[in-house]
Amino acid sequence: MATYNEAASIGPVLGELDEAATTLRRAGIELDVLLVDDDSPDGTADVARREAERFGLALEVVTGPGRIPGAALLAGFRHVDHVDSADAARFIVTLDPDGRHDARQITDLVRMFLARRSGLTIGSRWVRGGSSPGTAAPRAMVSRAASELVRRSTGLRRVRDATTSFWVVDVEVVRTVLEDGLQPSGYGFYPAFVALAQAYGFSIDEVPIVYRPRYSEVASLSLRDVVDFQRSLGPLRQRVQEVRAKMRSDQATWASRSGRMRGQQAAVDSSFGADVELERLATADRFIGWIADEIAPHLGRRVLEVGAGIGSVSRALAERRSDIALTVLEPAANLFDALEERLGGHPGITVRKATLTALLDDDPVPTYDSVIYVNVLEHILDDELELRTAHQLLVAGGTLAIFVPALPRLYGSLDYKSGHHRRYVRGDLAATVETAGFELVDLRYLDVLGVAPYYAMYRLIDVKSLGAVSSTGYDRVIVPVSRALQRLVPHPPLGKNLLAIARKR
Repeated sequence: MATYNEAASIGPVLGELDEAATTLRRAGIELDVLLVDDDSPDGTADVARREAERFGLALEVVTGPGRIPGAALLAGFRHVDHVDSADAARFIVTLDPDGRHDARQITDLVRMFLARRSGLTIGSRWVRGGSSPGTAAPRAMVSRAASELVRRSTGLRRVRDATTSFWVVDVEVVRTVLEDGLQPSGYGFYPAFVALAQAYGFSIDEVPIVYRPRYSEVASLSLRDVVDFQRSLGPLRQRVQEVRAKMRSDQATWASRSGRMRGQQAAVDSSFGADVELERLATADRFIGWIADEIAPHLGRRVLEVGAGIGSVSRALAERRSDIALTVLEPAANLFDALEERLGGHPGITVRKATLTALLDDDPVPTYDSVIYVNVLEHILDDELELRTAHQLLVAGGTLAIFVPALPRLYGSLDYKSGHHRRYVRGDLAATVETAGFELVDLRYLDVLGVAPYYAMYRLIDVKSLGAVSSTGYDRVIVPVSRALQRLVPHPPLGKNLLAIARKR
């Protein structure tokens, strides 16, 4: 709590905090109280110490940075963030010390925060079930209008009360926003924090509260407060857009912050997280054949496939182009043995447990006529650097074939489990390929009909794995129809995947 001259209200507020602390303690959660006091001349800190001792609350008082809305909250966040890790906070609760927030409702906020695995849970006046008795109509209109301005300016989604300060916030959110360099900006601090938290991928939920009249008179908003708030929206909008662009290129980090996916482990290091799904996709002959048919005509004789998995596409390509000499790379420890078992004895195929960088280190001379990435580039954080490496291994005029998952809005549970850093859009993939030194030959979406079932399964229903029945049904029913539709519309406006063909100049 950030306080200044709150001696009249701090005692009752601490009494309500004691009730909340007692309830939370029964759930194994200890509640400590940090007061960031701006040297209140009415002795707020002394009253707080006496009352906390009477209630048996653990209270710490630190000196605030001055009477700037948001500045004291930032000072409190930094103080908590520097606490020794042995006593580190699991989450932080913020509320006004003037009695407008019923501290007993902290238990409701904490329950929602834990149940939803939220990054930030807001006690809201303006969602269904919330209310603000005693608030003058003009004041309520200003609050609602401010939240609407924030939503329109920053694209903030599904948050009705962006200006309140009654929160339960994960320490990771606090650390992320602090590292972003957020500075106090008057009353704009609170919506700025909320908008940035969402832009960085953290889930935000709202719990209805009763926003009560305070113990003393409500301070009037000055014209300067309103002007400063409006001025803060422009820079905030620009920063939110920058953060969202960054998260689009690293959607795995975004997903790790999502409440929907926090309970699920993504693929890490040298192990592929969706090996079961890969085995099931290997039986999707129509889908694998479609990919191979799209890529095979663009290949030269000496071909390198990066990240071959268990070799499903490799085998399909070898069947369609018996004239190629195919080298397949797979660095994942839990996939290589299966790959070697399936393709090790195949004529014309060489299997290697290595990354592209390791291959270049062994032989820096351009050797290959074609390099292929099928559902691989999305696993690589620095995809541009990866393609630059591929560029060095290709002979002049050599071709690059890329098949990747498309449409960031489809990013869901299966993407996260598989360790996907991103799903692509046309513009992003084109820019990456061209910046790496290639000339685009063809770039188009594939599998229009696959968009809806994928969205339903892995975004709406949040299925954690690919079932054998759904894989078979997709391959036998959706793929043939989607492929036939693609013949009628070769360059559809969207699709579940993207295919890029490029050439080394």
